[in-house]
Amino acid sequence: MATGEQHRRAVGHPDGKGKVVSSQPPQWGPQDGGSQGPPPGPPGDHRPAEPPGPGWGGQPGWPPADQAPGWGYPGGWPPQLPKAGSERTGPLPLHPMALGDVMDGAFRLLKANLRTILLVSAVFVIPVNIVVAFLQRDVLGGQGLLDVISDPSLVDPAASPSTGQFIGIGLSLLVSLLVTPFVGGVLTRVVAASYLGEQMQPGQAIRTTARWFWALLLGFFCVHLLELVGLVACLVGALVPMTFFVLTTPAIVVEEIGPIQAMSRSATLVRPRFWQTLGIAVLAGIMALVLDSILGTPFNVAAQLVGLRNGWPLRALGSILPALITTPFVTIVSTLLYFDARIRQEGLDLQMMAANLDRGARPAR
Repeated sequence: MATGEQHRRAVGHPDGKGKVVSSQPPQWGPQDGGSQGPPPGPPGDHRPAEPPGPGWGGQPGWPPADQAPGWGYPGGWPPQLPKAGSERTGPLPLHPMALGDVMDGAFRLLKANLRTILLVSAVFVIPVNIVVAFLQRDVLGGQGLLDVISDPSLVDPAASPSTGQFIGIGLSLLVSLLVTPFVGGVLTRVVAASYLGEQMQPGQAIRTTARWFWALLLGFFCVHLLELVGLVACLVGALVPMTFFVLTTPAIVVEEIGPIQAMSRSATLVRPRFWQTLGIAVLAGIMALVLDSILGTPFNVAAQLVGLRNGWPLRALGSILPALITTPFVTIVSTLLYFDARIRQEGLDLQMMAANLDRGARPAR
């Protein structure tokens, strides 16, 4: 623990002789309180002295040295903004985030937690997509698209999916709807812990989030129901509830609150920066669609050309690969928007820095 004298020096209190002692370096300026002109010329130079130039001694219209832009800091540079994250993620913004901060932080978090994210996503995404693709293998009679175009008679109506297969496809899609909000909650917990400088293993994240499964599910359906109403009312009307409630899942997971309270919390956090949040959310969605097309289209086209009877594994792969990347990316962006809103409105960055200082000041036991 610092002594009283060290503390006075650190914060700039007077010492025992009445002088202010500070650890900051002295400011550049004139000595002895007088103004300084330019240095004298060499001996024998009888040219008239030039008037002092700007910046010498406190001329009218010039701010003092300690108020000039960029001056007053060691080395002439302002202090660095606070950062979150850890050695695994690298520095993450712990201050109000611009678009570049959100996107850069999203890719950093995705890269740092790629193993955990892939394991969590694969456990739930792979089985569902394999079952759905397998049950769709008799579409177009299982024939390849080029063969059907050249000879439509190859399509066997009796080989279309049976009633049992349709039921299986419906159940698989229902399971996917039930799993999607839970996977988003698990990924949110992993990403939030990583942003706060911690690390959470897949099993721990799944067990911790399982307690909030029904809250996540109810919040998911309420938000999408409002989006459907907005879409019916106006083609772009779905963007309004999507934006207001984009922080619902992070609110449930991080603050451990119910779905309705989380939706209200999300709307409260988003309201002061609605348009900025809308822009970032839409951009993230467009990027996810582009990634989905890049990763999934080649396999889906190949499966259609070969025929789903033999190419259904390609169809499954074309659904699995995009889901393993795009879903986590959108989830990470949503989580960063949540932290950004709390930093701007609630001073979360100051709370975290105060907590870190408090932990560092406690004596070791």
